[in-house]
Amino acid sequence: MSSIYIGIMSGTSADAIDACAVDFSKKRPLILAKHTTQIHNDLQRRIIDLSQGEKVSARHFGELNQEISKKFSQCAEKLISKRELRSKKIEAIGLAGQTVWHAPKDKNPFTMQLGDPNLIASNNGVKVVSNFRNSHIALGGEGAPLTTYFHAELFGARKKRLILNLGGIANITLLDRGTILGTDIGPANALVDIYCQRKLGIKFDKNGKLASKGKVDNASLKSMLKHSFFRKRYPKTTGKELFNYDFIPKKLLAKNPSDCVATLNEFSALIISKEINKIVDGPIEIYACGGGIYNTTLLNNLERFLDHKIQSTNILGVDPDYLEAMTFAWLARNAIRRIKSKVFTSKGLVYGYLGSITEIR
Repeated sequence: MSSIYIGIMSGTSADAIDACAVDFSKKRPLILAKHTTQIHNDLQRRIIDLSQGEKVSARHFGELNQEISKKFSQCAEKLISKRELRSKKIEAIGLAGQTVWHAPKDKNPFTMQLGDPNLIASNNGVKVVSNFRNSHIALGGEGAPLTTYFHAELFGARKKRLILNLGGIANITLLDRGTILGTDIGPANALVDIYCQRKLGIKFDKNGKLASKGKVDNASLKSMLKHSFFRKRYPKTTGKELFNYDFIPKKLLAKNPSDCVATLNEFSALIISKEINKIVDGPIEIYACGGGIYNTTLLNNLERFLDHKIQSTNILGVDPDYLEAMTFAWLARNAIRRIKSKVFTSKGLVYGYLGSITEIR
């Protein structure tokens, strides 16, 4: 059995697909090759519209699913064709899928991802492991974040560290001398991104430049901070079904763009830092990954509220852009090798198998 697995994922921003091939033969997982495929504006818009509750026909949903599945498949194909992998056997692809609705606390709990493993397995001739999130929910979890125990294995569960993922949604892994906690916190880039896309016709606020020029609207900030999500107990999860364009107060939308983006940026930094300060006692190393690490204004705001320096996971030898994709390679490896995963539930820790295996012969 090969020790090389691919992880492929697209986050809540739906702006790109990241894939990497990971070798698990040594003590420390090693990225052998990586590839990113951009998601064009029209496809991104339709994915985000769906994730924000737009009603679509079954036909439209099926077509959208196949369209993004082709993108996943093409990204995997490009990665597999890279020089570093041509002579190597890929054991399986771990497919995160594109989340379009997340409801782990509904009467009938579920989470929904786009991405057809049959098409990807058939096109690339490699087994695909998918549907990790629904199997996590079936075991009593929330379906996210799935990175927690990979972070513990990769960065040392007995170190006092906090891993902060600044994607569309922010999530954290707290590693505190044997204590492990993973949870979503709230929006990192999601609100700024959707405002930039809807109002300004740009994908995001590059480097936080627009936010750095604006003035924070404190009334809107206080209004957003009152949302009940921030009073929920850990672990908790969320997505764009909540933190979307409609979440932004109308009074804030009426402000000039720099003030609106500055307020949303400050909001993200404030809620992230508040949650971290609740659970962190004393000195701790904080390492960040995800697209938000390039947003200088967000990082400056976070360090101001946290009174801690935030470093990239690059310092620990892990590419911050591909850490989440690595997680799905690891989850695929666990599924193929029949290794049970830890799942933290409201009733305590349980162990179970995550993911469904698809093989087209």
